[in-house]
Amino acid sequence: RPRPYPPTFFPAMVAITRLFALVALASAAAAAVSDAAVSAAYDKVQSAVASGSQADAAAISAAEVELLVERGHHSVIRELVKLSHKGSEEDMQRVASQVRQAVQSAKNRLDDLTRVLDRNYGRAVEVTPAAQWAQNSTHVFVSIKFAQRWNAPGALEVENSTVDISDCCFNFTAFGEHSFIMRRYHISWDLNMPILRQASSWHTAAAGRLSVTFAKAEKKRWPSLLKGAAPKNLGIWRDMQEKWTSDMEQLAGAGTKKKQSKEDSKAAATQGKQKKAGDADEDEDDELEREADYLSRCKGTTYRDTSVAELCNAAWSHVMERTPVKGRVWLVQLYHGQGKGDSTSMRSLIGIWKRLAEIMPTSVLGGRVAALDCAREQELCVDLVGEEAASGKGLPKIMRFSSGEEGKAWTGAVPASLEDFVDFLAASKESAKPSQPKKKKAQKKSKKAEL
Repeated sequence: RPRPYPPTFFPAMVAITRLFALVALASAAAAAVSDAAVSAAYDKVQSAVASGSQADAAAISAAEVELLVERGHHSVIRELVKLSHKGSEEDMQRVASQVRQAVQSAKNRLDDLTRVLDRNYGRAVEVTPAAQWAQNSTHVFVSIKFAQRWNAPGALEVENSTVDISDCCFNFTAFGEHSFIMRRYHISWDLNMPILRQASSWHTAAAGRLSVTFAKAEKKRWPSLLKGAAPKNLGIWRDMQEKWTSDMEQLAGAGTKKKQSKEDSKAAATQGKQKKAGDADEDEDDELEREADYLSRCKGTTYRDTSVAELCNAAWSHVMERTPVKGRVWLVQLYHGQGKGDSTSMRSLIGIWKRLAEIMPTSVLGGRVAALDCAREQELCVDLVGEEAASGKGLPKIMRFSSGEEGKAWTGAVPASLEDFVDFLAASKESAKPSQPKKKKAQKKSKKAEL
């Protein structure tokens, strides 16, 4: 015989059914409220445009403008912008700020939708963060930056951080987001010499950094921070080290009175090698700093706050013709910021170009992605591709630049896949390799004739 339902079964089913009904009603009510808000904002803007009153336009909030842009009511927003042009400079700036904020918000949502197409979206990318270290006679000081390179941008904040300090080792793990990509920052160090765990400390610092202080177990100079080979992105914290120069000189003076052991000699040799490696890394960082300084002369437009380098005439000769970075190769998109030319291709390239700029440094050694707005830099674009660039005809155009090579134009379809663009830039590296000279048969014949 089937078992009877418990007495509480039917009341529970009735309660669940009512709960679902309430949720459906709440969703419908929220949608109705949202539609009502859009309708009210639309009527408010139309009324201001019809009256031509700047006071009515000033009463329109940024949230209402964003709501209309989100729902696609662009025509009425255009009318609001035209109305602001008839008012004062303050009126123009207010509406311009509201529209830019709304458009940027919409762009962010669409960019996020495009990133979902990547199968690795949402997965944390493993990153070994860059670090610098210094020491005095009693402590070792370490500054860790949440970026793969010391002079590269990184995450400003991290979460779910785990720090473990023992007598021999240091382990750190945290999650942070940069360029809309989640990254897992992880360090696992085997320290060169023992430390005092209880006397050591750490704290988060400004500008996306972590500061760690290790208390030395023995008052002794460390030849290196780690046992074995140090990672390439671990350098010397020179500003901090200079503060303790006299302290370290006194420590070195006391050490010379003792007989130096074989272990100390080997440590000194290791320190010399590390210093040379650190100097090489510092030179490379200086090159990147100079390049970033030149690029800062260009105003950001379409690709502001992305990994795409925006070029201009003020920086062109410094970063393209006399590049400060050894082995630098550029993939440059010439486009018209006012939409002249093939506007469809320009719009489709925006998402591709942003993603390409993020993956290019790890795909092609020395590779970087840039953009040049021919609406702003007409003279430079005309010099590069001809008079038609001023009117936008033939744009967008993609070109490859590297030291010792004139600009080479992309001849494929636009847009193309990320892999095709990467291969096009990588080809400049292949063409730069010196060819092996072939043996000439004539030389062999001459030798036989001499015999």
